[in-house]
Amino acid sequence: MGPHEKIFDTRILTTNSDSLITRYYNGIQEASRRITPAQTTAFAPAFEYPRLNDRWEEFFSVARAALTPLETYAGRSVLLFDLMKNPGTHTTKTTASLLMVARAVQHIRTTGESILIFTPSSGNKAIALRDAVARALDLGLTTPDKLRIASLLPSASVHKIRRSSLTESTELKWLNPIMLYAGGEAADVKKIGKAFVERAAQRGGERIWFSLDIANYKVADACRAFYEYEHARMDPARRRVQAHAVSSAYGLLGYQHGLETMAGLGIVQPQPGYLLVQHLATSDMVRHYLGAARRHDTPVDWTYHAAEGIYTQGANPHFPAETWDTEENFEPTFYTHNPPTAAEMTALILAQGGSGIVVSLAECLRRYGAVCHHLAQSDRPLPPDPRRLAEWSLVMGATGLFNAFDRGLLEGFDEAVLHGSGMYLNDPARMPDISQMIEVASAEEVAKVVCLGDTE
Repeated sequence: MGPHEKIFDTRILTTNSDSLITRYYNGIQEASRRITPAQTTAFAPAFEYPRLNDRWEEFFSVARAALTPLETYAGRSVLLFDLMKNPGTHTTKTTASLLMVARAVQHIRTTGESILIFTPSSGNKAIALRDAVARALDLGLTTPDKLRIASLLPSASVHKIRRSSLTESTELKWLNPIMLYAGGEAADVKKIGKAFVERAAQRGGERIWFSLDIANYKVADACRAFYEYEHARMDPARRRVQAHAVSSAYGLLGYQHGLETMAGLGIVQPQPGYLLVQHLATSDMVRHYLGAARRHDTPVDWTYHAAEGIYTQGANPHFPAETWDTEENFEPTFYTHNPPTAAEMTALILAQGGSGIVVSLAECLRRYGAVCHHLAQSDRPLPPDPRRLAEWSLVMGATGLFNAFDRGLLEGFDEAVLHGSGMYLNDPARMPDISQMIEVASAEEVAKVVCLGDTE
């Protein structure tokens, strides 16, 4: 065993658990010590975690991952980083959500205070946090009067909500409301949420945790780098690119934080490049990178073909070759405009290599059979009928990666890791009844719901 492995085994690796959290509990605490939380006066629990025991290990058990070799593409090796193994969510947000709830419970036990987690979300953050709160309550780690969660989602994301003990109990349903916003801009849920939290902060009583700080996610996603180092270590002679369908690229920035945490301990890992994949409605991170790199940063010149009802272009390889809508929003998970993380991610790509690409539904459907073929032998096979999909992140990521290889955007890279951050099916049986969800249009209406009628 070399010196780097010894350091990894003592400073990062904790146990041989299949759970990312339990396995890398030491590493998570190292990553937490090296994180800079948002500079704000708003409440957030400290990055302090409970001591591991059997009950906490059961709580963390669903935070699992796998790195699976896929068939080569364009002569490059491809690995699927499956971060969707929690059957309650099938999204990568599970790991961060479990750690956030663990911090909340630790704060409750230390101070006796109650906490309300408030999350505006396009879907996946909310379902993962709700799942984590439900697990904590089901395992008796805290009580309904001490920890609850309120979620605010755009109405376009209603199909992503899942049944759990939070929807099946009358008391828990009332304490942990699901609110829907039907306004014009999905991303306004963040503005409404921020206004509510600022208003509610003057009220006193339970602590309200506005849960969007990227530090919450960077610490969790550092586990991606730990897992890759242990299970699919990079060959220094080969260049690897990390590909991810993103809204704000929290996952890739967290992965980079994991690399930097290991580097700070003297654990050597080659630096990969990055590929951002987005859709047309929110392509701001790709556009930011292209503007900084001065590559194809002029407006896309679309040609409309009336007979087929489709727009095409061929001059800019970073944008779709075809689309039915030049402002298409086909996956509501990706709803953030002008994310504050764009500059940090652009700097990483400019320094380490990689690119950005935007995909359309037409392109994803055209490549769907090929993507199905590549994923067929993994633990995440796609349904033969794409109409069954309720979450397109994985298909978007694969389509963007294959397009980027075909269009020469990833020259010099020998292999790719495709981060599988979300893929699940439409399943009405798993959705709570729509009558359990409350429509709101303003921060004042949110306050009436979340504060249980007491808005004084």
